[in-house]
Amino acid sequence: MPDAPTIVLYDGICPSCNHVADRLRRIDDGRGKLKLVDLRQDQTYSEAHDLHPVEIRRVMHAITPDGRVHKAMDAVRVTMQAVDRGWMLAWTKLPLISWVCDRLYLWFAKNRLRFFKSQHTCDDACSSD
Repeated sequence: MPDAPTIVLYDGICPSCNHVADRLRRIDDGRGKLKLVDLRQDQTYSEAHDLHPVEIRRVMHAITPDGRVHKAMDAVRVTMQAVDRGWMLAWTKLPLISWVCDRLYLWFAKNRLRFFKSQHTCDDACSSD
């Protein structure tokens, strides 16, 4: 029996979240190592893990097969590990570098709408604050 997938929660109306979800689908390439869940369509996982939708929209969230919830840069790391690309980000866990990478992630997450222009905007529903 195949391993359970890592679940990645994302906001389906956010242009940057959709961009990341699409890239992750391509990386997973139908192997079933990731399950991408639009929190606006399915609240099952957010409710089961007592996650607030505003927090999920603020930073990436991933739930590993063991049930642990990972947020922000840690979520990126475990997601890439799930699709056998953890080696690409292994260096981001090194002392001091991890501190810098974690803060850079938070800055990017807060400012992501500047980088992902779209005809569809998030308005207040896709707050990155």
